[in-house]
Amino acid sequence: MKSVFLIWKDVNDGMWHPVAKLTRDHGTYRFNYTQGANHPNFIPLTRMEDKSKVYVSIELFAFFRNRLLPHNRPEFKKVLEWSDMSKETYDELDMLSVTGGARQTDDFRVIAQPQLLDDEYKIRFYISGISHLKDKNVERISRLQQGERLQFEFEENNPHDCNAVLATTVDVNKLKVGYCPRYFNCDIKALMANQDLKGYELSVVKVNDDAPAPYRLLCEFTAKWPKGFMPLISKDYLAHTHHEHTILV
Repeated sequence: MKSVFLIWKDVNDGMWHPVAKLTRDHGTYRFNYTQGANHPNFIPLTRMEDKSKVYVSIELFAFFRNRLLPHNRPEFKKVLEWSDMSKETYDELDMLSVTGGARQTDDFRVIAQPQLLDDEYKIRFYISGISHLKDKNVERISRLQQGERLQFEFEENNPHDCNAVLATTVDVNKLKVGYCPRYFNCDIKALMANQDLKGYELSVVKVNDDAPAPYRLLCEFTAKWPKGFMPLISKDYLAHTHHEHTILV
């Protein structure tokens, strides 16, 4: 079983809210809204307007399918390579969660639901904010090696996000290479606060010099999963209602 969350940006305040969950279990897709969908400005998806219902399909819902590049598009091979996937290892939900499934025409993103695997918390993501870096920082990114360790620093004085988590090199210069995606900030801060330096690691998966900034630096964060730890801890991630009716699509 694998799950991802759909998050939505309120254009009025710029904040991101989890509004739905998509789960694949034995080839069947299940879509349900979360409590974040109660936001007064959120409009439910077309043909899935009833927030109290669960929608089930044997095919990936069109809303999500349209966020994936068709396999016959020339860009598909590039994005596959940038995301450290092959045609053999390709997975629709993995691709959606690592790339975010972003479209220029709306304010939705797809993120992974972290899962407990061998007592570890593990997520992969592209580092954000590279397009705003100075040339020397971008040049340093191009020299990063696969497996090279990076580190996180909390940027509590960030005027745009007091929970910002900055990624830097571990050398003496500690050069800034970008930011952790903001929707994982709370998880990462909680995990780092409860462990010593040997309990977590941020490492380079791939550097894509030929990619646009959002796909330039792919990283992986792993940490020991503390007993009782709950990822993405917010009531907005919880199911919209426990009294749901299922609709086959």
